[in-house]
Amino acid sequence: MSNDWQGGEVLICGGTEWPQLGRSKGKRDDATEAKFPNLLLPHRIKSLMDVKIAFISGGPAACHVLAGDLEGRLYTWGRNEKGQLGHGDTTPRNNPTVVEALVKSNAFVTSGCGGRSHTVVVTKSGDSYAFGLNTHGQCGTGSVKAKGRGAEDLLLTPTRCLVPGAVTQVACGVDFSLWLCDQKVYAAGCGQYGVLGDGSDHSYNAKDSSIQIVFEAVSTPKLVQHIASQNVIRIASGQQHCMALDDGGNLFSWGNGGYGRLGHKIQQDEFKPRRIDTFTGRNAVPRDAVLSGGQTSSFCLGNGPCLYQWGKLKVSGDNQTYPAASDLTGWNIRSMACGPNTFAIAAENSVITWGQAIAGELGYGPLKKSSANPMKCEALEGGYVHQVAAGLGFTAFLVSPSHPKVAGAPVWCPPADLGGADVAKSGGKARGAAAAAAAVENGAEAEKEEEEQEEEEEEDEEA
Repeated sequence: MSNDWQGGEVLICGGTEWPQLGRSKGKRDDATEAKFPNLLLPHRIKSLMDVKIAFISGGPAACHVLAGDLEGRLYTWGRNEKGQLGHGDTTPRNNPTVVEALVKSNAFVTSGCGGRSHTVVVTKSGDSYAFGLNTHGQCGTGSVKAKGRGAEDLLLTPTRCLVPGAVTQVACGVDFSLWLCDQKVYAAGCGQYGVLGDGSDHSYNAKDSSIQIVFEAVSTPKLVQHIASQNVIRIASGQQHCMALDDGGNLFSWGNGGYGRLGHKIQQDEFKPRRIDTFTGRNAVPRDAVLSGGQTSSFCLGNGPCLYQWGKLKVSGDNQTYPAASDLTGWNIRSMACGPNTFAIAAENSVITWGQAIAGELGYGPLKKSSANPMKCEALEGGYVHQVAAGLGFTAFLVSPSHPKVAGAPVWCPPADLGGADVAKSGGKARGAAAAAAAVENGAEAEKEEEEQEEEEEEDEEA
């Protein structure tokens, strides 16, 4: 984005019943449908309509949204069972709510990313803060307070990450984080599949008489030594894999190699960064390349421009174990985001989405839910979209105020009772009221469902 960027407006589509997104197994009753509808077209958010937004973000495993305004304030909303919204409680928010602790710390937030149950942000001064689940050390704060099976360490308010130097970018997987600091990559969290890039998955057998494999928490961000000699300029992650681009156009990947998502022509986990052979010589990756990862897929914008893709790209499709040109070659892509199995791109005067949607998050309207192939989101066609963000059950768009279709877009006014996040306007600036620190209704059942979902995901990864 240019230095004269004056902010845009957030539009969003997808589910609005955050605690149940991706979990509900039956049809919802009429009252719930009316209160928390699936937004099948991009909607303006009433409480943010007068707020100039500088960036938006989600994450391939996230079920919550981040938005930063021009004055450095961070708004978060969505699922919050582990405190990943940073508001000091575990109550979900349907309304975008300012993270007041960051305001009080004079932290000017410039970017961020969400994991499944944690969030990491970057400030203008190069500091990094994290909040949410820290059981695996994924917040990078140097310690894990809760020990033992089933114990949880929840950081309900922003805590400074222990990274050296100035942080310029972060990326989050399911339960790990990456920091780009002075052109070096640091990693913390759960090392399963080798995602920390240090040659180990940090697993050990916790029982003498039987087999119980657990993963040691890595709570202090560690330098990824294998690419320490490279000047890394960009990082990205999928749910369980990582990518790093250096200033010579070399792209490295590591972590879970299932379905060929690492691009090395084999389905094999990599515990250290390995250069992807496709991107050498004339195919070296441009410095300003767009990188993105989903649950089992990876994308990189190469020369041409040519959008390369690899991994399992369709739910029912074959694996692509090395980078291959996509149907979107030739488009000038400036932003891309991946949900678990959905994809969104901002290019020229179009937004393009595709994938397997669960709540209308592709923005096609009531007549079409999913698409195996890239399609224009007609509701946003013909105007400039600066950035896209995605996660589980949602896609967000940062749209230029001059976009011809913004004024006529439908407006979503979330119910104030979900999390008690009444949004009042003071001096033209939206502020989320402090929410009551109440437990989510049926929280025990929600946690049980999340554990079952995690087990299903692990089984799918091992398949």
